[in-house]
Amino acid sequence: MKDKNTELLSVISSKLPFSFFCLISIFFLVMFIGGFNFLSMFALAIAMILPILMIPFVARKSTSIIWIFLSYIVIVLGNLIFYLVWGADPFIDRAFNNIALSIAPLGLALIFWFLPRICRAKDYRWIAVIILIAMTLSNLLYFFAAAFRVRPRVESMKSGHDEYLASMTDTSANSPNILIVLMDDMGYSDLSSYSYLGESEATIKTPNIDALADDGVLMENFYSASPVCSPSRFSLLTGRYCSRGYLDEVVFPTKVSWKPFGTTRFFNPVLFKHNVDGILGDEITIAEALKSAGYNTGAIGKWNLGDYGQYLPTNQGFNYFYGSHYVNDMTPYNWVREVNGEPIEVLTHYDIEDQSETTKMLTQEVNGFINSSIDNNQKFFAYYATPWPHYPIFSGVKGDTSDDCYIDCIEEFDSYLGTIIQNLKNRGVYDDTLIIFSSDNGPGREGSSGALRGRKGTTFEGGQKVPFIATYVNGGIGKAGTLQASNVIKSTAMNIDLFPTILSYAGIDNLPSDRIIDGVNIRNLLEGTIPVDQPMHESLYYIAKGKVLAVQKPLSDGENISVFKYYEKVQSENTAFFDQVYRNYLFNLSIDPIEAYNISMAYPEIALSLKEDLLFFREQLKENQRGIIKDN
Repeated sequence: MKDKNTELLSVISSKLPFSFFCLISIFFLVMFIGGFNFLSMFALAIAMILPILMIPFVARKSTSIIWIFLSYIVIVLGNLIFYLVWGADPFIDRAFNNIALSIAPLGLALIFWFLPRICRAKDYRWIAVIILIAMTLSNLLYFFAAAFRVRPRVESMKSGHDEYLASMTDTSANSPNILIVLMDDMGYSDLSSYSYLGESEATIKTPNIDALADDGVLMENFYSASPVCSPSRFSLLTGRYCSRGYLDEVVFPTKVSWKPFGTTRFFNPVLFKHNVDGILGDEITIAEALKSAGYNTGAIGKWNLGDYGQYLPTNQGFNYFYGSHYVNDMTPYNWVREVNGEPIEVLTHYDIEDQSETTKMLTQEVNGFINSSIDNNQKFFAYYATPWPHYPIFSGVKGDTSDDCYIDCIEEFDSYLGTIIQNLKNRGVYDDTLIIFSSDNGPGREGSSGALRGRKGTTFEGGQKVPFIATYVNGGIGKAGTLQASNVIKSTAMNIDLFPTILSYAGIDNLPSDRIIDGVNIRNLLEGTIPVDQPMHESLYYIAKGKVLAVQKPLSDGENISVFKYYEKVQSENTAFFDQVYRNYLFNLSIDPIEAYNISMAYPEIALSLKEDLLFFREQLKENQRGIIKDN
């Protein structure tokens, strides 16, 4: 019996290496044919482990080692071929980098294989073990030095993109200048004009931003399209829900960096499907449309929509970019000046460890871009995306960084924004400039969402309800418009609406016909030619991490038209109940804007109706996520 068991184990041990080789071969084919870049990380991890697995075979002088060795060759050589075919960097760059990184793992493997023929030592096994350890270390180096940049696996909209932009004519002569000021993680009630204490008693004083509201309009119910930054910024620039661009998470740096170590390179392949590393090049942005219509376009500040190739701001319609591709708490965090798709580093990670001069320097860039445009007799589109008040928080208010706080940061920003506004007035273009002020999502570590439920990262109101102020003196917004009783707009809108609205002000009447634009033109609402509480959307959807979690819709409760919000299910935002999932939650935002009371039991028909809308939209996204219109 013992001999039979021994024989069985011998058979199994001899067949396992071959079976393993077959599995590795299948793994490579799936990775290569599918183009899955996250599998390449696993491939390198396997390549680190395989030499260690070969050590027992060397000790026993087992002939089965050939299958483990061949598995190693398939993985290392296959990974090289994968990046030569699928890599997103220019071919020469990716070929040079990956071949250079593969030389040691493959070269050591060849030495190991021919060791019995070239080694004169009677027992060369200890040399073989040293070589196997070196093979593991060389693959470890490959893993930490590789750039996991791979071409996206998405259905292309390039032809529609190019045709739409080519159809543009120069409309800038009779159109306004446009300035978007976007805050980062600023809460709904962080402005004096939005303060839950009232403007005069507000904790944070923002007189210059409030003055824009006095000249223009303020919206009570404006939303970001996502509770985190990258997806929200995608939606603002394209007028589309973030899932249409497969951009449902925060984009991390892909830059290979050793000092400081760039661990963030490993995040995007895991977070994003289809190898997306930012805003895809075939999306149509506000900047691309305005550039085609004759505008000088510039982005200053935080980008956070990709750091190479098609994802760069100057490949997304901006003539000029100055700032960082990343968030100010990421590693590495550097600043670049970018012209024609070529980023040139101007400040390293270590140059700006102290970020207290950020607002001052970015303000100078914004004013410089505006002045240059005016001097060249060009209408401008300036997208000023400040990194504040995202954590870590800095300011130069008190002359040192030891006592920086959230309040100082916003008040300093407001003061410097005042210099931009004054510059517009001094140059005689303030009245002819459409200025839009908002935030990318709700507050993070600090900041006030007022009484709203939730914060950044949640689809509760505090995570996505943000300030919105717009002014355009000569364009009929605010005092110059037809609003009578107040400059406060009560209707609901979302930052996806900025794309069609801004294009309308720029004299661009036609929207792209090859793709779904989820936003609507709210120009009539801003100018007061329709009631301030008139619904603009049939439905609005709340999306987080690729999941459509809630829907908002104006409906009749039997007596009045109210705005209802429905969750099929949502995880608790309360850390004490982190394991709790709430189901069938319905809120009447018109009388309960803080989402305090679930009324699904009282209005089951409304809950059911909104659930059907939610499920229908999920199914639409599943069937046609990119929102491509086939028959146009």
